[in-house]
Amino acid sequence: MTGAAIPSRWQVDILVYEDDYSYPVLLLQPGRPDDHRRLRRLLGRAGLASPSTWEWERGIWPLAAGCEVALAERPAGVTVHVGAHCLTVGFRFAEPPQPWLAAARRQQQVLFVLLPPRPHAAEDTLIIDDVSRLVRPAERNGCLAGTIPLGGH
Repeated sequence: MTGAAIPSRWQVDILVYEDDYSYPVLLLQPGRPDDHRRLRRLLGRAGLASPSTWEWERGIWPLAAGCEVALAERPAGVTVHVGAHCLTVGFRFAEPPQPWLAAARRQQQVLFVLLPPRPHAAEDTLIIDDVSRLVRPAERNGCLAGTIPLGGH
């Protein structure tokens, strides 16, 4: 949380609906079950929820009114504010991808997905590979998803 690094994997991606609507996605997968439980409680209180099959297949996500996303240019990063806590993803030597930033500004929100830890996750380079496996409700157990509005506009 604030001031404490959590071993995790993260990824930004863009979902495209009907060839016109691009949605920025921020995926986070903590490496340890304890960290995942803490984040799940914190984000659940802020409005993120486990999507039903119907929601998951149609891309319908709850609005997490208790959260806010901030985009930083220097140092480059994305910060999710949840009450008194901050979850920051830094880009170190690179900038956030311009199409991702453009989608975030256009939609005025970011889709955030918290994934449960998975054994041997470090062997996979992309988290999106994990998301594509989340077809059945039992496989989505432990996931939270929701759209988080951009702040500072």
